[in-house]
Amino acid sequence: MPTFSPESLLTVLNASLPSAFDGKLCVAFSGGVDSTVLLHALSTLRSSQPAWKLRAVHVDHQLQPVSGQWAQRCERLAGELNIPFQVQRVAVDRNHTQGLEAAAREVRYGAFRAQLDAGEVLLTAHHADDQLETVLLALMRGSGVQGLAAMPVCAPFAVGWHVRPLLEYTREQLAGWAAGRGIDAVEDPSNRNLRHDRNYLRHAVLPVLRERWPSVAGSAVRAARHLGDALQLLDEQASRDLEICAAGACLNVASLRALSPVRRANAVRFWLRSRGLHAPSTRQLHGLERDIFTASEDRNPCTRWPGAEVHRYRGRLYAFEPSAAAANEPVNWAWREPLSLAGGLLRIVGTAGDGGDCGPRLSLARLPEQLTVRYRAGGEHIQVAGRAHRKLLKKLLQESGVLPWWRDRLPLLFAGKQLVAVADLFLAAEFAAAPGEPGACIVWDGRPEIFAVD
Repeated sequence: MPTFSPESLLTVLNASLPSAFDGKLCVAFSGGVDSTVLLHALSTLRSSQPAWKLRAVHVDHQLQPVSGQWAQRCERLAGELNIPFQVQRVAVDRNHTQGLEAAAREVRYGAFRAQLDAGEVLLTAHHADDQLETVLLALMRGSGVQGLAAMPVCAPFAVGWHVRPLLEYTREQLAGWAAGRGIDAVEDPSNRNLRHDRNYLRHAVLPVLRERWPSVAGSAVRAARHLGDALQLLDEQASRDLEICAAGACLNVASLRALSPVRRANAVRFWLRSRGLHAPSTRQLHGLERDIFTASEDRNPCTRWPGAEVHRYRGRLYAFEPSAAAANEPVNWAWREPLSLAGGLLRIVGTAGDGGDCGPRLSLARLPEQLTVRYRAGGEHIQVAGRAHRKLLKKLLQESGVLPWWRDRLPLLFAGKQLVAVADLFLAAEFAAAPGEPGACIVWDGRPEIFAVD
């Protein structure tokens, strides 16, 4: 493995930074030895890299009584190096279903996502031993190629990228470089707690492995790189398969059926990942496969797991992040202010003239100052503006191609007991503005994909 130095770090960065890199670097600065070495080395390199705009962010998880003192120490060190510094304090769910480590990681990266600038690169100090631990943990979980590929050197992140420039160096190398320059760092005492899987590997398992195989960390880095290459090939194959199977944002079930089971599973996983959804476990994927191909044609099966749900409808697969259940109780809405919904934001906006592309407009003269918003209970009727007859809302939604699972989640706007509008889709004739009359449009910002794909 290469010897660590600021110069070798610069070589790694030049090979790893995305081609669109514009100089903005944000260091995830925990105050531990690894991130302290990274910050010092980057500070040393700044004189030769005038385009760099370097800053440091410390996430205070508030899990230790002295965490505030660690944050102050990080701020002091960043000040000594003349590097802009920011603290992000977060609250960690101690009862997280996947454990405290996962909860802390989730809120930490959430904090970085929230404040990363467009095009900025987040630098973290993960090193070769971290990569070894990640590979072993993935192996213990029975992960597939994506899990065993572990941590990539560079990947898209939020509105920028995430780069790990220290993966070629061991913990021992970084600590040795710091000791040789009198650089000290804080250590979180929870890192010695063997109840955490990663700590158990680090303190109880890896010393034994290194005794037998001293270069095990470097071997794990190479293996992860090979698996990353294999993952890229699988993704390229999945991308080609999706060109055949895609129907807009959906998948064509008949086209999926024509693929081999292995290619089909690979394509579905890639499709879900490309939509930003949580990947299913092997068992969940098998359940999805069963629902897709064995449920009778008159059924609309659905498979759910944390962070995703997949529906089959009229020969198409739809996938999305589960939304909150529709409220049971009506909500009073003073409509001059936006209304926050599980699926976005509902607004009523005044228009000039006839409203352009708005379609039929609400009559402001007939609109009370407060509306009631509730969801479909059954039996509602509406005469849509511009149409001659009243129609059962259930039948109207079916004819309009609204997906079955959205029909009970559409916000219905009422003035007293009169149905005014169905979200931003249909406006009741009795509340429509006449030509030239002051009117308003209903706008649903962030409306989900609610219509069936042909």
